[in-house]
Amino acid sequence: GLAALEAGRARLGAGRPEMLEAVTSAHLRPTPRVAEGRWLGAAAGVHAMMDCSDGLATDLGHVCRESRVGASVALDRLPVDTAAREIAAVLDADALSWSTSGGEDFELLLTCDPAEVDALRDGLGRATGTALTVVGKIGALEAGLTFLDAGGLPVAMRAGYEHFSG
Repeated sequence: GLAALEAGRARLGAGRPEMLEAVTSAHLRPTPRVAEGRWLGAAAGVHAMMDCSDGLATDLGHVCRESRVGASVALDRLPVDTAAREIAAVLDADALSWSTSGGEDFELLLTCDPAEVDALRDGLGRATGTALTVVGKIGALEAGLTFLDAGGLPVAMRAGYEHFSG
């Protein structure tokens, strides 16, 4: 949404106003996941949860540091909106980079007991209509935070926003 606003309607073309509206409204008027957070907060098997407002790479990094674990994220599992992919193509940008390093998404990021994933997915869907997407695994601290391509190979992704960086 921010990239679309910065580029402007003229650069994106006037032929797809619904695409522009989809991404800019998500940026300007994000939907807080309050009901989802409450439901997940009360559910069995959730270990950690936060909003993902500073980018997945940064926020998952915070969870890993505080929990003293590592994590791997399968980039091909990230739910990237079709309109975001289309805007990225027009702007010659990388939609996956936006989804790992961008911010202001305000989606929820959680870790959970693997045995509870199906129950959490089904329960959250029934309670709120929101999909729960498994994008990776928690592992040993020494593994750090790794992003993997569709073939399972590590891919470098830049960090998102850091509030107290120098």
